[in-house]
Amino acid sequence: MRSYGRLILFACLLPLAACSLFLPSNDPRATKDKNLHVKFELTGWAKTDPRESDLAWAQQQSGDVMVVNSFCGEFQSLPLETLAVKTFKDYPDFKPLGKNTLDWQGREAFEMEAEANVDGVKVLLHLRNYRRDHCYYDFVLISPRTRTQASLQAFATMVNGVEFR
Repeated sequence: MRSYGRLILFACLLPLAACSLFLPSNDPRATKDKNLHVKFELTGWAKTDPRESDLAWAQQQSGDVMVVNSFCGEFQSLPLETLAVKTFKDYPDFKPLGKNTLDWQGREAFEMEAEANVDGVKVLLHLRNYRRDHCYYDFVLISPRTRTQASLQAFATMVNGVEFR
């Protein structure tokens, strides 16, 4: 039953991380970056069906999920912070907890911590978004209940494994 609950939570959370909720394109697959590659393998994390996202991993023990999205030719004029808030603001009890602008891969990136409710479950969100070569990217860690240092380290490992070919 516990795995079934996590599967339902994952199915509910995946659209949460996808900007495709407000993409004007009828074919979101046509906007994905084919040059994005993520080297990520960590004990306890399993690659899973990303649905409309580029990549997704789930942590069996904690129920944490990491999702990577790319959107090429979209979202070039909005500030990164605006895009981060727009991604999650429609979820009940959305509350930003902190934000940071940083230099990542030689360009500006934006990070945000937030919490929200999805189907009555409180989740913690950690998002990093970024632009490169007319593409917009978001990298999201979704944690049910509480966030652990191990999940933040896994997220750091994942984003450190990002390569653009």
